[in-house]
Amino acid sequence: IERRVCIYSFDSCARKCSISASGSGLFDGDALLQCVQKLSDDITRSDECSKEIEKGCLLVCQKCCDGLNGYVKDRSDAARLRVVAECADALNTTLVDVVREVSYLTNDQSDTLEASLSSVISTLEQEMFDVFLESVKRNVASCSRLGLIEAPPEDGGRKGRDEVTTFPPYLAASFLAIVRCRAQVERALRDLKRSEGTTYQFMALQTASDGVVENICVDLKARSGRIRHSADVYSIHLQFL
Repeated sequence: IERRVCIYSFDSCARKCSISASGSGLFDGDALLQCVQKLSDDITRSDECSKEIEKGCLLVCQKCCDGLNGYVKDRSDAARLRVVAECADALNTTLVDVVREVSYLTNDQSDTLEASLSSVISTLEQEMFDVFLESVKRNVASCSRLGLIEAPPEDGGRKGRDEVTTFPPYLAASFLAIVRCRAQVERALRDLKRSEGTTYQFMALQTASDGVVENICVDLKARSGRIRHSADVYSIHLQFL
């Protein structure tokens, strides 16, 4: 009977969490924690229900992730970053609390629970952030283009050098793309870190910056025959960048 109580409780919790995840983009770890805590009050032979409890926790976690995966469909990068933030919070807070409560409830019979839950959540977190990084690469690729290259002036370049006072548009667009990326990640993920210890913001900025430099270099190489007269200028631009 108590095993059936466990199965029913986790099944009900999984449905609730799935709806919350797919509709609002929330990983309701508190609901899972409360479910485990309620079972500790309702059942008397919890050590005999350890398998049902472990499977139930995994079920709820998987349904949360499935719901979050459905939440991002037809939505922007902001939704993906929201899912990444929910997963990161779950890994850093909820997961620890749930594992501790289950360990207490089952007398330390669920040794693999933490690794199993972490694997499910981390898989979704990595997938969503990788998709976001690919979007960052596409965005910076469209911004870091040299644009129109003018022919050298007839006076040997003196007049052209005197008149060039504006900041290069392609550099301005590139820097703006990097700043926008930083603001987007900072707003959604604050200073959260991945499991490896690196912040999401650092990884996003590294991707954006590397993409800018790579695309500009590719563009310069493709137009090398047309920019010989301005090679020294573009060299200065790249050093500045």
